[in-house]
Amino acid sequence: MKLGKLLWIIGSVLINITVGIYIYLSSKAPLDPLERHEYVNENWQIYGMHWKAEFLFMTMIAIGALYFTFKLKEVRWAIISVGQLILLTTYPIMLGGYQNTSFEMSEMANQMATVVFVFGNLIFLGGLLKLYISDTYLKKWLKWTAIVLSGITFLTFFITYMDIIEWQQALMIGPLINILYLINAFYGVKIKVD
Repeated sequence: MKLGKLLWIIGSVLINITVGIYIYLSSKAPLDPLERHEYVNENWQIYGMHWKAEFLFMTMIAIGALYFTFKLKEVRWAIISVGQLILLTTYPIMLGGYQNTSFEMSEMANQMATVVFVFGNLIFLGGLLKLYISDTYLKKWLKWTAIVLSGITFLTFFITYMDIIEWQQALMIGPLINILYLINAFYGVKIKVD
């Protein structure tokens, strides 16, 4: 199996761990922004390690997406790759903007990271929607599941990006994204690349 394909598959499986951890960490953190800032710094060992692991897994997915883009020369994979590359810029902001910074600095970093993360996911999920609409590898029921999940998540990130809902509300689709990443991994197994 080609390394790019393998990285797409492994990254898509492992990212589920970090999505679950993030949802768990968010549920434990205080709602008040100042208290949340203190909580993140007090628990930086966990947050820092989590974001570094997520950065690694997202990089694996990005490499896999770029591999498919270059091998297949399809716009849908280019869109997915661009979304992943945008997403990768989130992690240096989080890793550098939270630890031992003032509350104001961490709030600015949080706003920047959230906007980049939401926009990157919007592009990534739009690419996935295009990918699954024209899919020929998956069984019909799985193809339609992937279309529905990528459509719902794309729409959620779109209305979040347009400030119609808050980021915290958008987090409710976390389990759908987990399932979508597992389908992405399975799709990586099925896709034929020369």
